[in-house]
Amino acid sequence: MLVRFTKNAPVDAADLLTCVRPDGSTTSDVMARQGILPHDAFHFVVESTLGWNEAFFGRVAGGASLAEVSAEQHDGPAGRPQLTQARQAEALIDCLQNTQWGGATAPAAFANDLAAACRRRRVLPPTVTPEDLGRVRVALREFGAAWRPLRAGASLERRFGP
Repeated sequence: MLVRFTKNAPVDAADLLTCVRPDGSTTSDVMARQGILPHDAFHFVVESTLGWNEAFFGRVAGGASLAEVSAEQHDGPAGRPQLTQARQAEALIDCLQNTQWGGATAPAAFANDLAAACRRRRVLPPTVTPEDLGRVRVALREFGAAWRPLRAGASLERRFGP
């Protein structure tokens, strides 16, 4: 699936996310700005780097609209088993965004923060090794290096899934 991240003007409240599935169908929605990168960029990097196909972008690739998946993940019932990986992704992204604002933490402290974030979401913590975390952090830096210099109206395109 082609994923297009489009940067809007600095005065705009959000950027734009568009996904084009292999069958040609598309879905678009606003993308909240949070810190250095949009929240949905974190989803993309985490899920594609870790090979998670049952979270945000996996559900979109399966045919759900961006608005539907966003509402389901952020507002949906916590006990739905099919959303386990989605809730784990949200918890991991919370922790990664916190390191954006407060600085990197030691692996043990990060693991404790992730466990606490997962408890709040009523989901078991995912298995994320220090090597996995390192790969995600590198991928976030690379995505950010490509995203930050974009001018309003410009897009960054990436592929999700096979």
